[in-house]
Amino acid sequence: MRAHPIMPDRKKKFSTESAGLALPFLLCGCSSAPLQNVLGSFFPSWMICVVLGAVSSALLRALIGMFGVHEAVPVPMLTYLAFALFITFLIWLLVFGH
Repeated sequence: MRAHPIMPDRKKKFSTESAGLALPFLLCGCSSAPLQNVLGSFFPSWMICVVLGAVSSALLRALIGMFGVHEAVPVPMLTYLAFALFITFLIWLLVFGH
């Protein structure tokens, strides 16, 4: 069915307006991103957790090297990566988990 040339297509106009009105309600869950203030700059919290995980993994590697048991670590690259991820997720859960 063709719309009347003088009457606007009300159905199309209503759907566009209702989508525009519903948009703020869909975005209300995105109001607070976890950010941390580090020396005046805001960084995402996940980035700080990843840095702490990488630093702790490097410290573990230095500690293992200091005791001379570096050869006893199976698949060192995968082991240190798994340790870094473990510390990253642990910090995220302990500090930012609700």
